[in-house]
Parts: sequence; structure tokens; C-alpha cells
Amino acid sequence: MKNRDMVLRRLYAGALLAVGTSLAVAQGETREAGELGFSVTAGGSWSDNIRRVPVDEESGSIGTMGVMLQYMQDSRRVSTDIDLNANYNHYFDDEFDDDVLGGVDATLDFAFVPERFSWNFSENFGQLNSDPFAASTPENRENLNIFGTGPEFGMNFGASNDLLLKLRHVEVDYETSNLDGSRDEGELTLQHRVSGKSTLSLVAQLGKYDFDDEIANPEYELREYAVNYSVQGSRTTLSADVGYNEVILEDKADGLLVHLDATRQIGPGGKITFGVGQEFSSAGDVFQLGQAAGGVQLESSDVIGTADPFERRYLNIGYDFQRNRTSLGFEARLSRERYETFTELDRDVSSYRVYVGRQVSPVIGIRLFANLEKEEFVEQAFDDDELGYGASLDWQVGRRMSLRLQYDHYDRDSSNAASDYTEGQASLFIVWSPIQQQR
Repeated sequence: MKNRDMVLRRLYAGALLAVGTSLAVAQGETREAGELGFSVTAGGSWSDNIRRVPVDEESGSIGTMGVMLQYMQDSRRVSTDIDLNANYNHYFDDEFDDDVLGGVDATLDFAFVPERFSWNFSENFGQLNSDPFAASTPENRENLNIFGTGPEFGMNFGASNDLLLKLRHVEVDYETSNLDGSRDEGELTLQHRVSGKSTLSLVAQLGKYDFDDEIANPEYELREYAVNYSVQGSRTTLSADVGYNEVILEDKADGLLVHLDATRQIGPGGKITFGVGQEFSSAGDVFQLGQAAGGVQLESSDVIGTADPFERRYLNIGYDFQRNRTSLGFEARLSRERYETFTELDRDVSSYRVYVGRQVSPVIGIRLFANLEKEEFVEQAFDDDELGYGASLDWQVGRRMSLRLQYDHYDRDSSNAASDYTEGQASLFIVWSPIQQQR
């Protein structure tokens, strides 16, 4: 087993390097397009079932220190986007070792020659459950780190045509699972600007996946060929891919490649998002996509740690409203995963989230939230439902300081009674926000 401290140092060195490099480089650029938000959280939680077990529940307390950093910049030479959200947790009664929950999603593009030659860095760090059939606890969570880098080249043909070449090397590190490896990928795009707001592209992509343990985890290739159409209007953005993809393992599997993603502004303050697709993918790719789409969360990613590629079908729809003193939203995500070799991992997953918030006075805000996650492993007759709901109250005690009182309730019901649990958790946090960002 890997040394935990050594792995954590290596993972956070990569995360801090991405954050520090981005901020340092951005200092030399114009700040007009930059957006920055930063806050620090300190406090604690009390749980009536800290081990999340079905019987013989034990209460316990957790001390928490957290940091949130959001930074976005887009200039002629530097483009960067950082989402850092992480908590350090201390268990006062030693039920678990101290751990980190949350992670980072960071990208940096530096243009040596704008629109001709640039270099990209990316860093993704977070957690997933080592055992997908058990409840999420510190003993069942492990860190996952994905670092990628590589050059991008561009060339113009006439006033409306571009040829783009991207090359990347990606390192994937799991804290405990025997799944460490790397991938090398290249993407060639011929792009035609139909108008000032729309493009039509031909895209070919090749990825080769290698693993440190080649006997347990054989290498494979993933190839994609697609036509893409993208348009960005004043209220609507749309991106559509249609093509063909194949995965070459011991045998070749192929199928239709489809992506359709759209957002629509509905009146003042409202936005609808929609996505549907079918593709071959990997655990690392889905982990990165989840952080990019939903932001870095203080919970384990719903990704199975495996080296086996799989066909994924998904449907996402959501609505968000932010206006004056009221906010509300909902999201539904459905997915179907079918694995090439480890068919016992085939599963159907659905999740539903809803929230409503209200600023009841200039210094008091409340928020109610609920989420339901349903999972069915079709080859093992295993299913589980996990319901979570709660409420929070924020009191602005100063210009940059606030208190947050929060209650969360969790209820997991599965076909394996040993992984069932109910938990109530009450928390009190102090939040210092010297820089508040509107993104």
C-alpha cells in the first residue's frame, strides 16, 4: 500500500503549483477580464452516526478548516480558470484519521505566440469511493489526482478557416487503488467560422491509455471522429457533436458518438441547461468532466475507480434562478454505463437536486436543499438509494465575516443492509470572505 502522507504531498504539490503558477503569471496581464473570489471557513460539526453504520451508532465531532478560491482570467497571452474548494477535517474522538475532502479543478493556457503556439496545464484533484457498494466514509474514500500538460498549435487558412493541433500527456494517480497510469492523446481540428458567433468543425482524436500494472490493467486506445457545430448567441449557447468512436482493447468495440449541450437564458435571472450524449469514456475522463460541469464539491465523486473503458449514455437537465433576494434551482442527471471487460460494474445512475434560498433581511439568509441519488448495478442485483436534505442559515456579522448554522440529514437504503445508515449532522462555521466573486 502506498504511503498516505507521501501521496498527499505529491497530490497537493501539483494542485498548489497549478494555482500558484496561474496567479503569478496573471499578475503581468491586464486585470480587467479577471474575476477573483476567496474565502476561509473554520468551525465544527456534530454527527449522531459518525461511522455511518446500520446499528450501534456512535456520535462524534469534527473540526473543520476550509478554503475556497475561484479565479478566472482571459487575456491575449494567458487564460486560466481555477476552482479550489477543500476542507481539512479533524475527528476529535479518533474515529478516523484526519483527512481532506474536496479538491481543485485548474487550467492554465500560456500563449508564446498568440493563436499560433501555446502550452496548456491542467490539474484535477478530488475523492472517490474505493468500494462503490459501500457508504461514503473516510475509510472508503481515496484521493485521485490527474495532471496534464502539452502544446497547442494553430494555423489560419484564409479569413475563416483554422487548423488546430493539440498534444497532451496526462498522469493519473490513485491514493490506494492499483490503477495508476498515464495517457497520451492528440486532437486535430479543422474549423470553419460560419459567422462571428458560430463555427463548424471536423475533429479527430486519439488517446492511448497505459497503466503501471500492465497485467491487471491492459492498455487500450480510444479513437473519436466527429463533426461539431457551435453557436453562441445573446441568450443561447449550443454545442453539438455527431460522429463515430471506437475503443481497442483485446477486441474492438465501436458505436455512435453524440454530444448535445445547450444553455438558455430565461428572462431576468433564469437559466436552463441541457445535455445529452453517448460516448466511450474512462473513469478519469468522467471525473474531470464532473468537476468542470458541477464545480468542485465537498463530497466524493460518483465515479467508479477502474481501468476498464465503458460506453456511457447520459441526460442532464437543470434550471437556476438568481434574482433580487430569491434563488432556486433543480437538476436531474441520468447515466448508463456498460463496461467492456468488468461487466459486473454495469450500472444505471440517476441523481436529483433541488434548492431554494431567500435573503430575509440585509444580514440574514436561509437556504433549503435536498438531493436523491439512485444507483443500480444491473449484473449484480444490487441497488441503493441515498436521500439527503437540510437547511442553512447565514448571518452577516460584519462586512467580511459571517456565521453559518447548518443541519444535514442523510438516509441510505440499499439491497445490502450492511451499508444502510441514517445520520443527522449539525454544524456551525465562521466564514471570512475578503474577496467575493460574482461569476
